[in-house]
Amino acid sequence: MRKESLEFLKQLLTTPTPSGCESAGQRIWCNYARKFADEVRTDAYGNAVAIVNPKGDPRIMFDGHIDELGLIVKHIDEKGFLYFQRVGGVDPALVRSKRVNIHTAKGVIRGVIGATAIHLIDRSKGEQKAPKMHECWVDIGAADGEDARKRVQVGDVMTFVDEFEMLNEHVASARAFDNRVGAWAALEAVRLAAKEKLNCCLVAVSSIQEELGLHGAQMNVVNVAPDAAIAIDVTHATDTPGIDPKEHGEIKLGKGPSISIGRENHPVILDRLRKAAKRKKIALQVETFSTTGGTDALAIFTKLGGVPSAIVGIPDRYMHTTVETMDLRDIEKTAELLAAFALDIKKGDRFKVKV
Repeated sequence: MRKESLEFLKQLLTTPTPSGCESAGQRIWCNYARKFADEVRTDAYGNAVAIVNPKGDPRIMFDGHIDELGLIVKHIDEKGFLYFQRVGGVDPALVRSKRVNIHTAKGVIRGVIGATAIHLIDRSKGEQKAPKMHECWVDIGAADGEDARKRVQVGDVMTFVDEFEMLNEHVASARAFDNRVGAWAALEAVRLAAKEKLNCCLVAVSSIQEELGLHGAQMNVVNVAPDAAIAIDVTHATDTPGIDPKEHGEIKLGKGPSISIGRENHPVILDRLRKAAKRKKIALQVETFSTTGGTDALAIFTKLGGVPSAIVGIPDRYMHTTVETMDLRDIEKTAELLAAFALDIKKGDRFKVKV
């Protein structure tokens, strides 16, 4: 991966961007975009947009959401312990014994999510069950509630401390590849395409609050009014122990990006993606649409009377944990695929199912 592109990715992955508080990450994204985009702007809620060839036709939108999972302080008790609710799909079974950064008005405060020592657990009632979220607490070393409230307030957000780390030459781990890699790929694809002759107007968007309900994408589809859109998001790599491909499909780390078939995934867009992948010799994995969730494409394709849309997935192991694991080659090939797709578009192209 190009040195500058890798540095941009690392900056996104190590900058706190919990849903609803994405501005620090958006500043990095916009600063990178200004190096090559014709126009960079943000909206009232902090969605970011970068445009290349603004007078081109059709208008193509690449969407990646930049928000990550986190926690938010809900209650501070008289002993000085903090209780919290999740921001996005955090698994309560995985939060104990984690370090967190609490983002307060006065700066970052470090805390730990406590876990009762195994020696003190009463086993007479059987195996301990995973706690519910409201049963977990954060310890900031406060003397009491008054001391804690001087430092932290209800509503302060928290992010997990785990950072970006290479496991080998190609594979890396980070607390929230989901989905800052999508925001990276959307913009990196525009950078690559901008170096060539584009017929289309190409728009990269870095959407907010996907983890809370696809909210940023719903704003961006109106802000941009695209003729077609591709959402770039992580997808489940199913090549680890305990996952049955008969139930969840077969997606492997290091084998390239994926396309999804069905529902929001427009057949003409999919055909164009396949042809672009073949022309660029990019390996492409195939999966069916998700029955357990949705990407920003689910919020985009029904708007404005119907926006032809598709999902390009990047394989991700251990999604919604603090040790998400990805192959940087998959991430890079995703940007190359998107750029090739954009460069294949002819002036005035439209995407319509034949009936």
